[in-house]
Amino acid sequence: MQREIVLNNTKYETKPVECWAKMKELRRWHFKHTWEVAARGGTVFIGMPEGIQGFLAGLGDYAYPSYGPYFTRMIRDSQQTIKVLEATEARGHTRDMCSVMKAYIGQLYMGMATRAPQGYTIKPAFVIQTLNCHTMAQTGQLYSEYLGIPYLAIDMPHKSSPETLEYGTAQLLEAIEWMEKITGKKYDDEKLIEGVKNEWKSARLWASIQIMNQNIPAPYDLRMTWSLRMPLISMRERPEVVDYLKMLYDETKYRVNNQISARGMETMRLFFEGFPPYYYIQILKQPQEYGAIYIINENNLGHGLWKIQSDGTYQIGETLEERGIPIRNREEAVRAEMALYFDRGRSGTWYFPPSRHIEVVKRAKDWKCQAGVIALDRGCHGYQVSIMERKMALQEAGFLVGTFEHSQADPREFSEAQTVDRMEAFFDSLGLKKLVSAGVENEDAEE
Repeated sequence: MQREIVLNNTKYETKPVECWAKMKELRRWHFKHTWEVAARGGTVFIGMPEGIQGFLAGLGDYAYPSYGPYFTRMIRDSQQTIKVLEATEARGHTRDMCSVMKAYIGQLYMGMATRAPQGYTIKPAFVIQTLNCHTMAQTGQLYSEYLGIPYLAIDMPHKSSPETLEYGTAQLLEAIEWMEKITGKKYDDEKLIEGVKNEWKSARLWASIQIMNQNIPAPYDLRMTWSLRMPLISMRERPEVVDYLKMLYDETKYRVNNQISARGMETMRLFFEGFPPYYYIQILKQPQEYGAIYIINENNLGHGLWKIQSDGTYQIGETLEERGIPIRNREEAVRAEMALYFDRGRSGTWYFPPSRHIEVVKRAKDWKCQAGVIALDRGCHGYQVSIMERKMALQEAGFLVGTFEHSQADPREFSEAQTVDRMEAFFDSLGLKKLVSAGVENEDAEE
């Protein structure tokens, strides 16, 4: 049975996000940091070990360019992105592989991955990669062979148990000895402990901010939080990011208490499942033309500390102190890092289809959505596991669901005109009408 759709035509106060400038400052700092660390003789490595950043803090003065130092700049220029993708395909890689990893490899083949803005090149000390998927594993191997540097792959379990906790802990302890041998530098246990504690704090703060977005009116829409989350992706173990998130938490609480809305209207609250096309991120703003907003996304939630209940409810996870987890030495810190890996929403359930259709329905209900959109992404095969089962579960729960196809990092797999028309037809079917004014409030908040 279809859920009743009631449009909310209330107009709320709105204002720009004050923490936006801090987020942009941190992003600029992170870009420059890689080259500054290299110039100082610190440790620079390659890889995407996003789930264990506190663990990496023990390296001391370190940096890594994650998806490539120029990924964000590149993806905003579709012609440049296509050149990078074609550089990968020219080496024999197929077009249907993960588009983000293809863009990552292409930066390597074109010399972008190790070239500083000033023109000089650096040689990373090693490659370290958590095996979140088979394509990441293979990409790490390609970087290792091409640059002639050592490669360590860490097999991260996808489901929590006493056995997998010990298995992951043992691997990280071995990885420390491996990194010390490769770099000739002593690993700093005090920085490890501080980094793990900071990472727990960052994840908890982000979860608390996301829960407040259940409020009506929502303090932020998905386009805002998609960018506000960026410092968590690459440096959430740093005290500067914890401070930023504390500021954002306080601002969010103020916006909720004073009914300050993301856009001034939310005629309808919509979920957005899957990755948006990175080169056309403005798709997340399309509902604004109707006074509606996208409000929730699984990937966005995945940077938080959660305790996901059996019915799919996202509950803010307990702190280290509340869980009684001590961190007094290397082994305890590494074990706490693995515990956090399992408690971040994106780590386990993404690869465990039996629970995903339950969670997607509960998310839509708890964040007070009335309908939503699923992005059918040809660029990430792993995320698409059970995607249509989730669509059916949402429809069976009474939600109207629209879809469009794309590849998250390949502009050649996306038709802007077709997708915009398809989404307009879907929004019309929901009973939404375009606003008379062509302006979009708070427009300057994202750009």
